[in-house]
Amino acid sequence: MRARRLAQRLALAALSALLAALLAAALFAVLVPPPPPGAGRKAVIIDSLYEWVPNDELLAFLRGALERAGYEVSVIKGDRATVDAFRNLTAYELVIIRCHGGYLKPGESLGGRVLSDYAPVVFTGERYSECLPFSCKYYLERLSEEVVRGEFPAGGANVSVFALTPLFFERMRGEFRRGSVVVVASCFGLSGRALADAFLGKGAAYFISWDWKVSTQVMDEGLRMLVEEAVVKGRGWSEAVEAVAERLGPDPAGGGILKIVGSGG
Repeated sequence: MRARRLAQRLALAALSALLAALLAAALFAVLVPPPPPGAGRKAVIIDSLYEWVPNDELLAFLRGALERAGYEVSVIKGDRATVDAFRNLTAYELVIIRCHGGYLKPGESLGGRVLSDYAPVVFTGERYSECLPFSCKYYLERLSEEVVRGEFPAGGANVSVFALTPLFFERMRGEFRRGSVVVVASCFGLSGRALADAFLGKGAAYFISWDWKVSTQVMDEGLRMLVEEAVVKGRGWSEAVEAVAERLGPDPAGGGILKIVGSGG
């Protein structure tokens, strides 16, 4: 009889301990909030457009929103947005590039291949320099057509900068971590698939950009809205792009539409 009572008491004590542990775990889950969605992740904002069309308010918003979401954020802007600044993008889970953009046309050659579609080009903030005897910056990258000359009007004159073709991003060091996202806020980023495929081929989950020409005003508004939807509100990137594209519609002047391409196709 005593043995039976002892066993019952031990069983009751074990049950009480289990219930106490479950209650403590439940209270912990309620009182201690989960980490933000970006916790432990890195984001980079590269603004090569800054010298010609600065938007400090937008940069402050982007940085603040990402940091509140738990991202460790790096900001590279103006003439610091050199060719070298784009070499290590695979170190980040979220890449936001604000830039001028261009394209190579179907029928033109890139890396010894004749293009069958548009090949988007990303403009850096580094001014272009001609090759001189014994001095040619990015000599090997120019030979391979990873780096080309980009030109755009600014202040009544044409400005030339170093620009990066899809080949540059195809040959970046490293691989993106699972779930990484690349946003290229520029004209023509999705005029063809070459640039998107370069990033997706390095392991990015999503590539987001405009498919044709877009004004800086609309582009900046769309970038802000995108981060609000995906980072602040926590919507999925595809859902966020759909919402922003629906609200913005095609760019009134250039016709560009914000689009997303995923690694699944």
